[in-house]
Amino acid sequence: MLIQKRTQRKAGSALVVCLVTGMILGIVMVGYLTMVSSNQRAVARSEAWNTTMPVIEAGIEEAMAHLHRNFPTNRTSNGWMASGTSNVLKWRWLGDSIYLVEVQGTNEPVIESSGFVRMPVNNVYLGRRVRVRTVYTNVISRVVFADETIKLNGYSMNTDSYDSRDTNYSSVTGQYDPAKNKDGGDVGTNSDDPGAFNSGNSQILGRVSTGSGSTVDIGANGSIGSEAWHLAGNKGVEPGWSADDANVPMPVVQLPFNGGAFTPGPGLVGLTFYNYVLGSGNYQLSSFGGKVRVTGNAVLLVTDRVQFSGQDVIEIMPGASLKLYVAARDASIGGSGVVNMSGLATSFSYFGLPSNESLSIGGNSSLAGLIYAPSTAVQLNGGGNVYGAIMCKSASVNGAFNFHFDEALKDPRILGRYTIVSWDEI
Repeated sequence: MLIQKRTQRKAGSALVVCLVTGMILGIVMVGYLTMVSSNQRAVARSEAWNTTMPVIEAGIEEAMAHLHRNFPTNRTSNGWMASGTSNVLKWRWLGDSIYLVEVQGTNEPVIESSGFVRMPVNNVYLGRRVRVRTVYTNVISRVVFADETIKLNGYSMNTDSYDSRDTNYSSVTGQYDPAKNKDGGDVGTNSDDPGAFNSGNSQILGRVSTGSGSTVDIGANGSIGSEAWHLAGNKGVEPGWSADDANVPMPVVQLPFNGGAFTPGPGLVGLTFYNYVLGSGNYQLSSFGGKVRVTGNAVLLVTDRVQFSGQDVIEIMPGASLKLYVAARDASIGGSGVVNMSGLATSFSYFGLPSNESLSIGGNSSLAGLIYAPSTAVQLNGGGNVYGAIMCKSASVNGAFNFHFDEALKDPRILGRYTIVSWDEI
């Protein structure tokens, strides 16, 4: 009997199975690797796509800073290049990323910022673009506003408003006239802390606003509201004249100039000796005090010390103006204070730079002017009248003061800022 052996056929079948299995595993592996690679590319693209937005925002921030500091007179400064007749542009590397930003026009400028981020997989740059529209708005809108608390320390804060530009609401020369006042003496704070503002028995001809969730505390004889509300002898808060929606930005004060300032010198006017006489121009001092006379449109930067006491005084002549920029940590204006002979709040401005932490204003004389010091704790001592406005970090009132808001300070040309009104990806 003949027996056939099939060993070779079995071996061949096993080889075929191994080959097919290997082929299937190879296909699966290729598919898996393709899927992983595709997923990695998708993740890389998504990360790059998201990363472009901070790059774009960096370009917008630089453009906004350029608007605030250099528009419209120095549009091509600080590395900005002209693009056509009314546009300027700038580009900057941020590591491997880059932004290209263009400011279009000078009246309500439009910002277009493009961000480009390198994808690590194939070194291709991915880009996005955003268009931002801006408007120029006023910063000053209230007679007293603080980012934190307003403390009256048991005294009253009586407020109203007038408009030095309109003789219907001021004297013929633009000063406050109590017979022509308005009910725009608004007071507010961004703080949402309980008790951020207790008006006590103050008579506020205007609105009061606080941060979200906070309330205005008022005394038994206090009154907040319209002129008609006050004339009717009402007490308390008139409905609709108090809100907890305050969210007022206060941009930091920038240096008024970079170099090129003069040092003011002394002068003798009649029989009076003045430590400093300032005409028109830019001035700088390390220490500021004594007797001062301003005869022109002066801008003064003080770096280290502001101290007025005793017989010290700042006299601002009719038709003159002083913009005082203070970098000193502490400042004190006492003595005879600021004698603004025109009586116009637009003739004197105190600007506290970020390093200015405190300002003390003393005496019982009147102050006509603007105090704008977002980083400064302002203390008012003695009592008297303030014609103008105060915007500060916090306010403490030690004495009975009457605050009269000059609505002329709402003019953006006095103190304005560019504000973003729309943001669209294009």
